[in-house]
This record gives sequence, C-alpha cells and structure tokens, in this order.
Amino acid sequence: MLDRFAIDDGRHLPDLVIDEDASTAAGTARYRVTCSCDRMPHHTAGTRDQALAAHIAHVNTRLGPSKGPAWLPVGARVILLLVAMVMLWAACYITGRTAVDSTGLTGAAANSVLVGSVLAGFALAFGLMVTVRRYIAPTA
Repeated sequence: MLDRFAIDDGRHLPDLVIDEDASTAAGTARYRVTCSCDRMPHHTAGTRDQALAAHIAHVNTRLGPSKGPAWLPVGARVILLLVAMVMLWAACYITGRTAVDSTGLTGAAANSVLVGSVLAGFALAFGLMVTVRRYIAPTA
C-alpha cells in the first residue's frame, strides 16, 4: 500500500489509471502510473500494487540520499547547526555588551543597543539556518 506520509512532499503524488490500450492488448486490466512531478516515465504494470511500487521506487530515486556527508548522520548535522546558531547569537550579544561597556552608555540607550544586538543575533542565526537547510536535512 502507498505510504503517503513517507513520500508526500507535495511534489510526488501518483496518478494511477487503467491503461485501455495495454489492457485491450493483454486481455486483462493493465495499470499506468505517472507522477505529479512530470519526471517519471510512463510505467505500465500488471497490478495496482506493481504500479504503486514503481511510483515509490521513482520517489526514492528522486529524493535520494541526503546531500550531507555519509559519515555524519542527519541528527549530528542538526546539532552542529544548533550549536553554530547559538554561537552566532552569543557573538552578537557579546558584541553589543562590549559596545555598551566601551562607550559608557546607560539607561535606554544601553538597552536599545543590547536589544538590537540580540535581534541581530537572532536574524543572523536564522539566516544561517535557512542558508544551510538543504545541506542539513534535504527534502528533495
């Protein structure tokens, strides 16, 4: 049976129909399966299960293995990304704190610089996450 949760990324949806020409020639129902990504060649199968198996094989070849190094599992890559994000945020916070201390700012001005540095750290950390997301945990 087709496991939609394993392959449903919105781009690989099967289009399963009974092929009338092949069915007439064979004398029995023949199924034809294509994919919504329009990259799967037309495949004629004897049974519905064979057609769905061909589609799942297509999805597996299209998604393929992750783009990261084989020696580093996805979980480790995610942890490394989180560590890099925290380090980037901390660097921005320390830079803001240093700027406040070196310029002698107090009150609202000091708080503004600190809030700005924290927000800049968050923006840079999440920008890093978006930049490397296809390497960390690719989807297609």
